[in-house]
Amino acid sequence: MKKAVSLLSLFAFSVTAAYAGGFSKLENLRAADFEIGPAAAIEVPVPAAPVKEDPVPQDLVYKFNNAAGELRNLRNGLTWVRNDIDSLERKARRIIQTNSQDSFFQFDLRRMSSDMSRRVNDMRRISYDVKNLLNLAQKSKQLNDIARNMDWDARDIMNDAWPGMENSSQRLERTVRSGKPEIIGSNSQWTARDISRNCRDFSYQARNTYYDVQSLVNKTQP
Repeated sequence: MKKAVSLLSLFAFSVTAAYAGGFSKLENLRAADFEIGPAAAIEVPVPAAPVKEDPVPQDLVYKFNNAAGELRNLRNGLTWVRNDIDSLERKARRIIQTNSQDSFFQFDLRRMSSDMSRRVNDMRRISYDVKNLLNLAQKSKQLNDIARNMDWDARDIMNDAWPGMENSSQRLERTVRSGKPEIIGSNSQWTARDISRNCRDFSYQARNTYYDVQSLVNKTQP
């Protein structure tokens, strides 16, 4: 009986020792295999500092606004020009077909020639102003906004001038030259030719101005 008790005690001791040994190994395994090191540093992108614009002189802003206003006024004045030239061409055809004089035709023709000559001069002056602005321009949102508005007007002017106004003035010249001078008017052929030439000059200046305004937009882009 004592021997059996001793064996049972020895078995219990062995189980306890084995359990303790297994638990110790488990703790060592946890410590060795599951220890978490220091957290890796996470790089957070730092936003770039805003670029500071140089202060824009007020006289430069005034020059930009002035050129933009002149360009807008010129654009608004072209609304009915093509229709007026087409109307003159229809009158010329009617005079030639009916072989009858129109006392107001030569007056209207001379007025159109004078108006187109004035528009050419205005276009040249604006083109000169825009070229000067290219030499003075600086990167600025304020100036860039003005330049972009100018770009819209310059594009519209160019599109009105060619092919619309040029083609209409050429048709007018051909029609007037086909008529008899004593019926269509002794000076009408020369006046119609002046209108056609002025429309071509205007179109040429309009294209140059549009390209310069595009350069102005790029040069003022912040």
